Amino acid sequence: MKFGLISLFCLTLLTCRSIDTADWPASLPSQDYFVEAYEADAVNQELQSRQEYLQWILSFYDGTVVAPTGWEAMQSMVVQNAAPEQRSKLNAQLFELGGQIAAEWAKENSGRAIDSRMLSIWGSVLQLVAGPEQLYAAIQLIRADTEGLLNRELLGDEINDARYEERLGLQLFGDF
Repeated sequence: MKFGLISLFCLTLLTCRSIDTADWPASLPSQDYFVEAYEADAVNQELQSRQEYLQWILSFYDGTVVAPTGWEAMQSMVVQNAAPEQRSKLNAQLFELGGQIAAEWAKENSGRAIDSRMLSIWGSVLQLVAGPEQLYAAIQLIRADTEGLLNRELLGDEINDARYEERLGLQLFGDF
């Protein structure tokens, strides 16, 4: 009970934070990119304010109380662990992929194709891959799955640890 109240309080404070265009982090895709994504979804606009949507975008990149490692930290870690000659291209791919994922994940829960469970799986995959070939394969699979989800060609239930373990030869959660 106490944890639930504290979580609710933290989420309430999170949504109260005002987002000023001038304060939008330069390291993220432009705020206009996300505003266009928000405005393109009339159904989500009825469920969520633009302010709340943009706040969730920032939470995606910064992390949250529940998921403290945001996309920026994940991207930085993956790029740093890559071969020096691949870092620039990899950074660009992850930057674009992060924007696509964030634009969908930040929507109201009931109307989004990408949820926090998927983010957890993808984060684990990116942390556990070994070597440049497996990293490249993982990013390509996550990109393809993101597009499949966004185009409604892939169901959310199809995104699971077994899918990535099988296709990438990983052991994500074992007997956990």
